[in-house]
Amino acid sequence: MEDHSPSRKPRILIADDEPDLLELMQIALSPLNADITLARDGLEAIALLRRASFDLVLSDQNMPGASGIDILNFTRTLGSAAPLFILVTAFGTIDMVVEAMRAGAYHFIEKPFEMSDLTERVHKALETLELAEENRTLRQALESHYVFSEIVGTSRALRAAVDLARRASEQSSPVLLLGESGAGKDLLARAIHFHGNRHKKPFIAINCGAIPENLIESEFFGHKKGAFTGAIANRRGCFEEVAGGTLFLDEIGEMPYDLQVKLLRVLEERKIRRVGENIERPVDFRIIAATNRSLIEEVEKRRFRQDLFYRLNVLSIQLPSLKERPEDVIPLAEHFLKKAHSEMRSNVKAITPSTLELLQSYDFPGNVRELINILERAILLCDGDVIEPRHLPPEVRGQPDADIPAPAGFNLKEEVRKAQLYVERQLIQKALEATHGNHKRAAGLLGISRASLYTRIHRNNGG
Repeated sequence: MEDHSPSRKPRILIADDEPDLLELMQIALSPLNADITLARDGLEAIALLRRASFDLVLSDQNMPGASGIDILNFTRTLGSAAPLFILVTAFGTIDMVVEAMRAGAYHFIEKPFEMSDLTERVHKALETLELAEENRTLRQALESHYVFSEIVGTSRALRAAVDLARRASEQSSPVLLLGESGAGKDLLARAIHFHGNRHKKPFIAINCGAIPENLIESEFFGHKKGAFTGAIANRRGCFEEVAGGTLFLDEIGEMPYDLQVKLLRVLEERKIRRVGENIERPVDFRIIAATNRSLIEEVEKRRFRQDLFYRLNVLSIQLPSLKERPEDVIPLAEHFLKKAHSEMRSNVKAITPSTLELLQSYDFPGNVRELINILERAILLCDGDVIEPRHLPPEVRGQPDADIPAPAGFNLKEEVRKAQLYVERQLIQKALEATHGNHKRAAGLLGISRASLYTRIHRNNGG
């Protein structure tokens, strides 16, 4: 497999049986700083495609041996290595254009053409390739945060949960994640998505307990312009936005009872109605739900619908609390320390054995999330390259009334907030750059809704 990274020159193959025109096209495209290879007929073009990879093929239609359509059809056999294809013809007809576009052509140009038009068309094709490569790189960077290897631990209970999640990722059935807050349900849900056959589609997380009750139906199903005060335009809900991907319903136990029946109907019929509309719209999605409550108890108390519970509980996965798996504390701490080198620009290299012993003996009522917060705090307070017991909170050290003095003017909560916003801002900036400012596509890459992206942009701009 040859290098297709944007750091090298793009490779263009031009095929035409008119030597003068072939030379003119090569000259016209030379300012694009591309590696250009020439083929004098269709058979030579196919032979070159067999031997080397190209990013773009610019081919005449009518040539001896093999036509432009023949070359296009051959490129389709190359799978993911298939180049973009622009067909050039002096005998263009609607049928030929339709055939070329159906076969996967990027565009077509009719002879005679201005060389400036040709250059512009090729330039746009190369921009498309560059954007696709940036999107692929960004998606890989984002997905690398949500793989099963990021779920660190060797305890039997955790490995059993991860094994079930791996099996769940191979299917599209609903999954119900159970466990205390901070146990890692969000991370496990994302790992299931990014290891499944929907991984190229969006992952949208909705916290059912964080949306105002008067807006939750619109957030899920969208609304029609004028459906209620403030509905100034038509809006798609998360079921439409997810578009073949995964919808993660966190804190499903917090969902209002009257909305539960509507969710059940969507799960069964795969159709939604926007608020204020009578039109049914088909939707394609996978549901992963999570809760820190006992839904069985909620059903018994008539706060959660029994039929919805059974619909969601096709496969349930129980995540153990960190208190239940103390043997995982040290591997988690060491894993986070390595990540902190790049994400927090940390110089901390190690944790003393006595510090690790204190961490392992602590109950962690906030689970993995609390461990991460404790380590972030320790890194910020550490004035060397090794975390010591004095850098831990007093409750971890067993000294509730004592603490190390913070540097003058130091505000831990503010410093943690700044670090979190910095990482979030970097990811948003990369997503927007990769999509040339397209908020919808950027939100899809980040696995959040467009509304959530706007909120985060506003927050990072100081709003």
